[in-house]
Amino acid sequence: MAQAECITRAIRELMSRRRPSKSTSPRPAHIELIATLAGNVPHAIHSEANSEALERRADHLEKVFAALHLYLTAILADTARNISGSTLDRRYLEKLLQEFLADTLGVIRNAAAEMRAHENGRVS
Repeated sequence: MAQAECITRAIRELMSRRRPSKSTSPRPAHIELIATLAGNVPHAIHSEANSEALERRADHLEKVFAALHLYLTAILADTARNISGSTLDRRYLEKLLQEFLADTLGVIRNAAAEMRAHENGRVS
């Protein structure tokens, strides 16, 4: 029970922060990820989506990705310390993650820009 209260307090504290922690420890990074997910619920995109809805979705994912990136970095760093010979190529995995995040956000933001141009053309 005391542990649950401690975790709840930590999550509330993390949710009240403006900037993510710079910690590379897996536990705080995990708490930060959970707090970000809990405090950043995605809004539904309806069948008549507009550019604003897509931008909100991209903003949501950007926050989630930032917390996920912190968490994965902490987990990989901790794991690499415990693998003999350091065979875990963290730079390669980091590059893959960054490319995935950039590609995902880029596709959504480009779609929003195209939709905005279409919406503006329709209004004119």
